[in-house]
Amino acid sequence: MAHKSESAQAGGSRPSDRSRWVAAASYLAVVCFFSLWRSKDDPFIRYHARQGFLLLLAECVALVLALIMEATIGKLRLVGLLVIILFQLVAGLGALTVSVVGFIKALFGEYWHLPLLGDYREKVPGLHGEVEAQS
Repeated sequence: MAHKSESAQAGGSRPSDRSRWVAAASYLAVVCFFSLWRSKDDPFIRYHARQGFLLLLAECVALVLALIMEATIGKLRLVGLLVIILFQLVAGLGALTVSVVGFIKALFGEYWHLPLLGDYREKVPGLHGEVEAQS
């Protein structure tokens, strides 16, 4: 289901090859910072770079949760080990799946709404100075 902002953005012209590759790279962990930096004048890159940043943030939160679980629940021999392995498997495969889908959608020039986190996309600032953007 397309959101109003996505359909309005998708109504424009097809993004260039360079824009599509930079946007696709946004879903490759810390490369999202490069994409945020390059997104100043390209709304397609900005859209995917912000989602890539949110995905990276979610991966960091999952890592912290896994470390906390290991320090607490991990003390239980069998149950703790099973819970931690299951959590890491679900979180890792989920993040990998979302990254691959986002990479492919950006590479094909499509706007794609990141599940659960996509609504917060507009709250992510760019890495270029806001003073420059207003000038």
